[in-house]
Amino acid sequence: MYWDDSKLLIEPYSGRSKVYYCGKELLRYDGESTLMYSLLIVDLEEAIFCRVWSDGEIERVFSLHSEVPHKMRVGGQSAPRFQRIRDNEITLWYKRLNEALKLQEGEVFLSINFVYKKRFLKTLSTYNKAKIVRFDKNEYSGLTGISQYIGKLEAEKKG
Repeated sequence: MYWDDSKLLIEPYSGRSKVYYCGKELLRYDGESTLMYSLLIVDLEEAIFCRVWSDGEIERVFSLHSEVPHKMRVGGQSAPRFQRIRDNEITLWYKRLNEALKLQEGEVFLSINFVYKKRFLKTLSTYNKAKIVRFDKNEYSGLTGISQYIGKLEAEKKG
């Protein structure tokens, strides 16, 4: 299927190629797609694990949201009690991520805020620590964080 500014021509689907829209052009990627990266983007609010394929597809494997309260909260709690509750929630959050990561295979590129990096590594099992091949800091979480991290990895590849 392609667009030549006057009409849309449709070819039968062969089942072997992926078609992506880019403006008015349809881009076609034939052949096999290979796994380029497995990314884990971690923030205190959410974590996303995705696979990036050579044909440009980003497959979200899992997405988790945390129960960690923000730094400021309305209520009658004392500051030390609130901090203790928050620290416990962060530890539980990292343990949940550890369990979810155990189900994934292959090398993992991790993007996490460096303030929480040591604490996250303490909760990881030895099996999961062996999977992680690279640590980087992140500025964003979610799909924006994925896009930023892929851009950084690709820029380093080019030179």
